[in-house]
Formats: sequence, C-alpha cells, structure tokens
Amino acid sequence: MKYVLANWKMYLAGDKAAELLQTAQAGLAERFPLGSEPPTLIVCPPFTSLAPLSPLVDRRLVQLGAQNCHWEAEGPYTGEVSPRMLAGLVDYVLIGHSERRAAGESDAQIARKVAAAAEAGLTPILFVGEDEPTSSATEEAERRLERGLADVDLERRHVLIVYEPTWAIGADRPADSRHVRGVVEQLKDRLGELGLTWPEVIYGGTVNVDNVEQFTAIDVLDGVGATRGSLEASDLLRIVDRVAAA
Repeated sequence: MKYVLANWKMYLAGDKAAELLQTAQAGLAERFPLGSEPPTLIVCPPFTSLAPLSPLVDRRLVQLGAQNCHWEAEGPYTGEVSPRMLAGLVDYVLIGHSERRAAGESDAQIARKVAAAAEAGLTPILFVGEDEPTSSATEEAERRLERGLADVDLERRHVLIVYEPTWAIGADRPADSRHVRGVVEQLKDRLGELGLTWPEVIYGGTVNVDNVEQFTAIDVLDGVGATRGSLEASDLLRIVDRVAAA
C-alpha cells in the first residue's frame, strides 16, 4: 500500500488547518527520516486553506489536493475554480465524489473535469461506487468508472481511483472486506483494458483507526481514504502507520 487520502471536506480552516498539517508532518518526519519512503499522504483541505498551506508543505511527506475543479480554464463561472488556477498549489484534485454527484454533478461533467485536470498536469482522483449494496454493485461502479474516464488518454495520463460505495459513507460500519476486494479487482481489470498500465485503486468510506487494518489486509488495494479519521493528527498518523506496515 502506498496512499492515504485525507479529505477534510468543509472542516478545518486557518490556524486549525495549519496546526494539523504541521503536527502531522512532524510525526511523519520522525517516522520516515531522509532516505526512507513514506506512504503518499494526500491532504485535501477546503479551498480557502490551499494557498496558506502550500508554503508549509514538505512535499517529501505530504501532497496537497483540491476537493473539486471546473472543466474550463477560465470564464464566467461564478464560484468555480479551474485546474489552471490550482496548478502550482496542488498536485491532486478530487473529482466525482458522491456528495458532488448528489448535488447534481453528471457523468459528462465529471468526465470533462477529469480530462481538464489531467491536461493541466494535475492527477485526478476519481470517485466511483454504487448507491446501494445490491447484486449490481460492481456493474454500477464500473459504469461510473468508464464514463468518468471517457475523455482522458490513460496511456498518457495517470488517474487515481477511489472506490467509495455511497451507502458506506458515514455509516456505522464500513463495507465488507470481501465485497471491497471483489469490486476493486473488477475495477482494476477494467482499468487495464482501458489502457492504464499501473491501475491504482484505494478504498474510502468510513475508514478510521479502528477498522483501517480491515482494509490494509486487502492486497489488491493501493491505500485508503479517510475524512473524520483524518481530522486529528494522532488518528491520521496511526492510519499512515497501518498503511506503511501493510
């Protein structure tokens, strides 16, 4: 495993965001001295924190990501931020999160965002998953994968995939390990067919310090994503520890 994705959503700003970042970085520096290779920790704070946090980031230990972007480089889109504006501040951008889909974002819009972010030199992090834990879960996740990647050349661009079943977000219990393994295997097979040489899929959806080992034991996964589990430095570092040990 090599990724930990920390999506801070609409939490933490200003001094609190900076404090969490710096405390986490100090812990990572102790754990992974120069010459060692830590997991890739991708921190995605609210937009207002990106510019203040960017100069504080030690990019050997932490990468910054944005939580969304528009598909156009510029234009009359009030309240939007383009990939071009994010380039230089972040390396990653989240696209197609279930909360964005629930707000009305379509597969076509998501595909345009993925392509635009990749063209701007950012790594898109595409979220796919099913709305209900039915027998057609894999097919639904695969359809969202294919539609989201429809406009990007996977032989030239890298895309990181998050498998996040909607029904598991904020739930009391995460998805079953066997279910996750089965869907991720199918997603990776399809990514290979679509031209991605090294398909990488991480799991998100109610990951925390109490259950992270359930997912680090799934060898087809390339990492985990957390929200509430990443809002305290001690919890975030424990998750990184589990991923590093996997």
